[in-house]
Amino acid sequence: MTLNALSLEIVEINRKNGWKVATPDDWDSSDYKIPALLALIHSEVSEALEAFRHGDKDNFEEELADVLIRVLDCTGGLRIDIDAAVSKKLEVNRHRGYRYGGKRV
Repeated sequence: MTLNALSLEIVEINRKNGWKVATPDDWDSSDYKIPALLALIHSEVSEALEAFRHGDKDNFEEELADVLIRVLDCTGGLRIDIDAAVSKKLEVNRHRGYRYGGKRV
């Protein structure tokens, strides 16, 4: 299954469960749908960090799955071709130098 197909499945599940899913129109909207989605992604990453801190590998894996589900919900709702975006970004990364950016971590 592609990421695009998975994102559409996630959008459908969320709609069936009563959640308001993002749409392409939300990109130009003055409401806070997209920032709210990004905050939810951030909260799942924070939950994964806490699971790691507590040595809870099962919960860590679940929270990482939640991160991916939230990201794909966003891309599916906004109709972003995430397969193409990931492929394009990987190509950029292939041509970056060793430890590009010079950061420690």
